[in-house]
Amino acid sequence: RERRGQYTTVSVRGAKRRNVAPALTARAAGRDTRFPMATRTSSVYALILRAKDGPSGDRIVTLLSAEEGLVDAFAFGGAKSKLRSLASPWHEGRAWLYRDPGKGLTKLTDFDVELDHAAIRSALPALGAASLSSELAIATEGFGGDWEGGLALCRSLLSALDEAVARGEGAAGDEPRMRAAVDGALAGFCLRAAAMAGLLPDPADCSLCAGQSPADGLCWYSRRAGAFVCGRCAAAEAERGPLVELPAGAARWLALAASPDEPISRRAGLGRAELSALRAIGLDLAAKVAHGRLKTLESGLL
Repeated sequence: RERRGQYTTVSVRGAKRRNVAPALTARAAGRDTRFPMATRTSSVYALILRAKDGPSGDRIVTLLSAEEGLVDAFAFGGAKSKLRSLASPWHEGRAWLYRDPGKGLTKLTDFDVELDHAAIRSALPALGAASLSSELAIATEGFGGDWEGGLALCRSLLSALDEAVARGEGAAGDEPRMRAAVDGALAGFCLRAAAMAGLLPDPADCSLCAGQSPADGLCWYSRRAGAFVCGRCAAAEAERGPLVELPAGAARWLALAASPDEPISRRAGLGRAELSALRAIGLDLAAKVAHGRLKTLESGLL
C-alpha cells in the first residue's frame, strides 16, 4: 500500500486499484466505519400525528417536532407491546429515535407521554378536528418548514378540543355547545394555518375591484377565488361559483385569527351564523393550503 494525498493505492492480487476512498481502506483494514452510537440516537419533544400498520405488522408513526419537522419511524413490537400503545395519534412527549443511515432506518425506541389528549376520542366532532390537523400538517410537510410554529398550532388545537370535551361540553345535554366550541377551535386552526402559508385573504379588500368593504358591512367569500368580494361584486361572482356570506362580526374576528398571540378557541361575540361562516371559510382555505382534497373532509367526521 502506498499513501498518496488523501487516497491510498491498494494492491490486489498483483494489480493496482487507485483512488480508493479512506473509508474503504479502513474497512479493508478491519476497522469499524459505522456511525458512532451517540450520533445514531437522539431525543426530541414531538407530537404523534399518525400511526399505521406496515405490511409486516410493525407500526409506522409520523411525528412532528420543532427540531426535525416530520419524521417517519418504525415502532417495532407485537400488538400488545407497551411501545405500540404509547405511539398513538395525538400523544405528545419525549421521543427517542434510533437511526441507521446505512439501512435508511429510523426507529422509535421509546416514547415518554406527557399529554395523551384522551378526551378527544370520546367526541366525534373533536376526533374529526384532530384528524384534520394531522392530515394538514402532513400534507404541508410540517407547515412549509415552520416546524416550531406548526407544532405550537397543533398543540393549541388539541388543548382546545380537550377543554371543549373534558369540561363537560361533550355531555348529551350540551351537544350544541360542545360542537360550537369544537367549530370555533377548528376554524381558528384552519385560518391560522392559512395565514402561515400566506393564503389568508383580507376581508376588507375586494379581490375583484380592489375596493374596500365597509367595516360594518357584509362581504362574501368566493370559494372559486379563495378570496373576499365586496357587495358590489358579489352578484357577478355568484354566477361563477358558490359564495359564503361573512357577517361584520365574523370579519372582525377573522382579522385576529392571523395573530399567533390570539387563542384559536376565541369565540366571544360569535353567533351561530358567524361561526358557521368562519368554519366554512376555514375548511375551504385548509383544502387550498393542502393543494388537494383532504380525506377527513370526505369521511363525514366534520
